Amino acid sequence: MAKKKKDQAPDNAAMQNGQMDRYGVKTESKKVKKREALIRILVIILVLLLLFLSIMFACSSYVNKAGDFTVTMDKDAYNMGITLSETPGFENPSRFLAGEKCENMGDCTFSWLPDDIDQIDGSHNRSNGQEFLAYTFYVKNAGNVDVGYNSQILIDSVALGADDAVRVMVYKNGEPTIYAKPKNGTTDQLEENKNTAGVIQYTVDKNFVSSTKVMEEEEKLFEVGDIDKYTVVIWLEGWDPECVNKILDGEIKMSMGFWCYELDDGDGSSAQQ
Repeated sequence: MAKKKKDQAPDNAAMQNGQMDRYGVKTESKKVKKREALIRILVIILVLLLLFLSIMFACSSYVNKAGDFTVTMDKDAYNMGITLSETPGFENPSRFLAGEKCENMGDCTFSWLPDDIDQIDGSHNRSNGQEFLAYTFYVKNAGNVDVGYNSQILIDSVALGADDAVRVMVYKNGEPTIYAKPKNGTTDQLEENKNTAGVIQYTVDKNFVSSTKVMEEEEKLFEVGDIDKYTVVIWLEGWDPECVNKILDGEIKMSMGFWCYELDDGDGSSAQQ
């Protein structure tokens, strides 16, 4: 019997070694599965990050393509037939317009602006050392109801204090109004500058409404078929004491928005055409 047990001893050892081998395989298999699961998680995270970066890049590209000045018509107003266009014929009516970017805007002054600046449709910027942004567009009541409408220009973003010396001139049907921040050191005094001979180099018609809003106006009667023409001109006023080198390296983005309301005919209802 002892000999038999002795003969069986190697078999028991082999069996134990086989169990250890199988255990080792199972352990290694679990490690591989954990590693593969971790790799899959990292791949998913990487894909999500790439997708997020792609979306951010697309948004950034859209903003850059939108230019430094955009015009938007309120959705409800657009549904009522109040539309925008870069041409008086309204061949391509829209509720969103975008002016071309004005790259590397340097200083300019009112007297350098061309006499026909209100006579060219769409974007007509200048970038020859006397830079400005200019954009001409039209608003039309193509609906069947007389309305009133409101408009405003907002400062969407600004860097390096560029708004301190910026001028915004708004032509409405040929009549210009120049807007700027209040004179430095005041809250309501209009900017004005005279040279040594007492000649006014520039003046301002109205102050900005606030630090983020250039202007806001109301058109109380905009009849069916009416068309209003707008030209917006933006430049850095070189005669402004705030127009320093730091500002020339800055940037500013603005947008103009429109929204309308139906007119009351006196009995609580809107006048229909």
